[in-house]
Amino acid sequence: MDARLIIGATSSVGIGAEHGGRKVNEDNYLVAMRGTCLLRDEQGESSRIEVAGHGVMLAVADGMGGHDQGEVASAAAVHALARLWQKGRPQDPERVLADWIPVAHDRMRATLVPEGRVNMGTTLTVVWIVGDRLGWVQVGDSRLYRMRAGTLWRVTRDHTHAEFAARDQREAGPNASYPAQSFIFGSRGLGLDGRVRLDPGLDTGTVTLAVGDRLLLCSDGICGFLDDDQIARVLSASNDPQEAADDLIDQAAEQGSDDNLTALVAHVRSLPITGGPDEDSPDADTLVPWDD
Repeated sequence: MDARLIIGATSSVGIGAEHGGRKVNEDNYLVAMRGTCLLRDEQGESSRIEVAGHGVMLAVADGMGGHDQGEVASAAAVHALARLWQKGRPQDPERVLADWIPVAHDRMRATLVPEGRVNMGTTLTVVWIVGDRLGWVQVGDSRLYRMRAGTLWRVTRDHTHAEFAARDQREAGPNASYPAQSFIFGSRGLGLDGRVRLDPGLDTGTVTLAVGDRLLLCSDGICGFLDDDQIARVLSASNDPQEAADDLIDQAAEQGSDDNLTALVAHVRSLPITGGPDEDSPDADTLVPWDD
C-alpha cells in the first residue's frame, strides 16, 4: 500500500518586536518528501526545491546568536540536511543522521569561525522516516513528540546543563536550565567547546510507527510555553494537521511566548512511508502548504 502522511507546518516570527518579541524569525524547518524540499531561504521566505530523495525527512532548527547569526545557522543546518536527504535510501536512518551530525558540524564551524561567526548556533531536531521506522537525532532544546491512542510521549531530551549533569552524575551548577550545546557553535561548558555530544539512545533513536500516530516537531517558542497536557489537547482536537500546527502557534502566543514559533505536525494515515518522487497514487504522501 502506498504511504499516506499528512503534514501541516507553520513558522512565524511570533508576536513581533512591536509587542516585545523578536524582530526576525531565526527559526527554520525542512519538509523533504516526494521530490520536494520545503524550507526558508536566506531571505527568510518559504522556498521549494525540486530534488529527488528517499523517505520523508522533517526538521526544526531554532537559530541563536542574534539577527544574521541565528538565521544563518538555522538555514545552514536545514540546507545541509536537504542535501543529505538526496544521497540515497538509508538502511538505518538513525545511524546515518547520528554519523552525519558531527561531520557537518565540524565542516560548518571550519567555514564560519574564520568569518568571525563564532557565536552562532542552532538547535536541530530531525527525523527521517522510511517504511514504518522513524530515525531521529536531537541537538539543543527543540523537541519531537509522538502521540498514539491519545497519549503523548516526548521523544527527545532537552540539551540543558542540568540534563548533561544528571547523565554524568555531577552537580548541575548555576544556569542549570540553560542550553548546554547547539549545532555549529557546539558545547557550552561540557569540556569540549566546539564539539557536539550525542549519546546514542538518548540523543538518537528509532521509533516504529503505527497507523494513527501523530508527530510534532517544534521550537521552544512553543514547548517552552505550552506544557505536555496543553500540547496533547491541541494534537487531539483536530484531524487536520495544519489546523493543529496553527493552533499551537496561537496558543503559545496567548500563553506569553515572545519567541519565534515553528511547528511541524504529521499524521500517519497508512504505512509504509516511502515518499519517493515518482509516487502518483492518490494515496501517496501529502503536504499541506503553508505561509510564513
